[in-house]
Amino acid sequence: YNGVTGYQNMVGRTSLYMLTSMIAGVELLITNDSGPMHIAGALQVPTVAIFGPTRYAQTNQWKNRFSTLIRKEIECSPCMKRKCPLKHHHCMRDISGQEVVDAALALYEQVQKEKKTVVTGKEA
Repeated sequence: YNGVTGYQNMVGRTSLYMLTSMIAGVELLITNDSGPMHIAGALQVPTVAIFGPTRYAQTNQWKNRFSTLIRKEIECSPCMKRKCPLKHHHCMRDISGQEVVDAALALYEQVQKEKKTVVTGKEA
């Protein structure tokens, strides 16, 4: 996707301690509504969180100002089901990879702009 590099998929390769350490060291995390999302929120790591059938208003990150939520507003969501009762799972399938990449790039740019403002004391 548009030249995105430097990412790693660590699914199934870490302990909780290692996962927390890794999340603490990233500049931005892309994740679903999961434990790693909440770890990133607690550590104030910029996060793009993908929501499907879960209740985003209740289970999103708490007080992470650099958090972007991606979800699709469809009639049957949030159903809170692991398997789609309607057998289409549009709440997740309708989210494109490009949409996620675009959100990540926009969030990263926002974070960099704020860092520059803090360092210089001036708006970028």
